[in-house]
Amino acid sequence: MPSSQDQTPGPVDPSRRRRPTLTDVAAMAGVSVSTVSRALDGNPRIPGETRQKVVEAATALGFRRNISARSLRTQSSMLVGVVVPDIAIAFYATVLKAAQNVLEAAGYQVVVMNTERDAQHETVALRTLQDRQVDGLLVATSGGYVPDRGPVVFFDHVIPDTGLGYVSPDNAGGMTTLVEHLAVVHGHTRIAFLGVPPGPTDRTQRMENAPATERLEAFRNVMGARRLPVPPEYLAYGDHEWTEASAQQAIAELMRVAEPPTAVIAAGDTLALGALRQLRADQYKVGTDIALVSFDDPVSSDLLDPPMTALRRHDRELGEISARMLLDALEGRKSGVAPKTEHPTETRVPLDLIVRRSCGCAPETPESEPPP
Repeated sequence: MPSSQDQTPGPVDPSRRRRPTLTDVAAMAGVSVSTVSRALDGNPRIPGETRQKVVEAATALGFRRNISARSLRTQSSMLVGVVVPDIAIAFYATVLKAAQNVLEAAGYQVVVMNTERDAQHETVALRTLQDRQVDGLLVATSGGYVPDRGPVVFFDHVIPDTGLGYVSPDNAGGMTTLVEHLAVVHGHTRIAFLGVPPGPTDRTQRMENAPATERLEAFRNVMGARRLPVPPEYLAYGDHEWTEASAQQAIAELMRVAEPPTAVIAAGDTLALGALRQLRADQYKVGTDIALVSFDDPVSSDLLDPPMTALRRHDRELGEISARMLLDALEGRKSGVAPKTEHPTETRVPLDLIVRRSCGCAPETPESEPPP
């Protein structure tokens, strides 16, 4: 039987090794423990070079913060919840990426919940995030309940008059731009609106279609201000899902009225694509026989035949503004100052008119297309 002196120690179980501490990181980085803590919290007062040294030391040692203990000590999880209807849609992906960059630069991590455009899923997602003690929420609502704890900022699909902050495209300003372009530049007086049915009783549909409702109201207001008629038959509607097929049917019926319009404004890009498809199938020359413009800029719209005149949104800017609004509320809460989002805070992001040929403008129009 071999003696204990002949026994060679086996490999150390990694799970039994001592976990590195803030003190270990501070020693390797050559800074104080308090500096390490502030650097890992994302404190903006810590110079970038020092923060980099701390991060490199923490990575080399395999240091991981005890989030639960830190949350109890600071009453902050440094987590922000983001709730979106459909993360597969490019708009939400762009907004999320922009917001995440701003939040992470301030030391927060982002937890994303996808609701599949379902109000019940959204309610569960919001309650789950709040149960996980997120510090704040960014929400593109599908019609779930209004969160009752912590700073909340709505974006895109908003719930106004809730005392919460919200950020969305400038729907009224954008619609004014489109009507003015058709009426002033091209002289159209018979302008129709293609949107989704107004006034649904279902709360989810009301949230989903809030942008279209705003655009419809703005259309009526601008047309009224210019003393241009809006007969009922000039208000065409697809379905609540904004499908191309429904737009095709709506535009086909619209063009069969006794005095069809000479121009159409589509409230969204999918509606515009459906309208374009149907008008071409019915042998209309878009841009010549009839003008067609879109509130949202369809993907690769410059490659359509004809290229689509449209409003281009600033999705990255919308995400950054939403995140900064939430950070403002979070910092106010930490400092004991009432968060600004306890009062209605509305931000409307302007849109750019991209002039192409579907409105009747010649290719050499002086209103050139800026880079995306």
